[in-house]
Amino acid sequence: CRFRSSAPAAGLVLAAALLAAVTAPAFATPEDALMPLEKYTTAKAKSLATAHRKELLKFSEEIYNCLPWLSVAPGRIGFPKAKDSTTDDRYLSTWVIIDQREDPAFAALAQERRVSAMFSRYGVDMLRRMAALTDVLNDSNVSGLSVVLSWLKPGTSQPGQQPVNETFALFVDKGTVTDFLAKRVPPQEFTSRAKFYLFDGMDQVAGRVPLEVWEDSFNSTFKVANYEPPKGVRCQ
Repeated sequence: CRFRSSAPAAGLVLAAALLAAVTAPAFATPEDALMPLEKYTTAKAKSLATAHRKELLKFSEEIYNCLPWLSVAPGRIGFPKAKDSTTDDRYLSTWVIIDQREDPAFAALAQERRVSAMFSRYGVDMLRRMAALTDVLNDSNVSGLSVVLSWLKPGTSQPGQQPVNETFALFVDKGTVTDFLAKRVPPQEFTSRAKFYLFDGMDQVAGRVPLEVWEDSFNSTFKVANYEPPKGVRCQ
């Protein structure tokens, strides 16, 4: 099904409006997308952010210039811990806001199917892009990768209603994600090893949502009509 509009400028405005219902505000410029150093609470995390700032800024610029139908929430590219973690295990994480308009086909899907569709389309591609940051991935203080996806919950943008986002967050260790991307680990095993959470607005959905993963090349092949990256930018 068609998940989004092909009008990126309007989509960014819409994405900013939707975020009133989730914890991440608005969208960010490439530099503002990086988690500020003062937000880290441990020496390990601050060391990671300092050592890899240049790589993360380049990665943020790639999303900003090459994927204009997506945006990153301010301060949401960085090295957080998994939710409820009791250790200082740090994950390279990116929180992406998806320009998802009201769409009858998408709205007809069950919630777990919407999550699977969004993760298959955008989450896997984002994990692949982060895994290409080899200096970060090879850092022994990085435990794995994380991707967070937010999109408009169908039926919540009617006049007089407060728009609500559905937000899906996944954390996975380096070995599993590397083997999954190389097709050495099947999707079912990948999902069984990963930690993931779903939020309906501000509320965490109880239980472990069923997650399926399938091939979807949209995010790596889609082109916005009449849009060209800035001169000198090479998109992968």
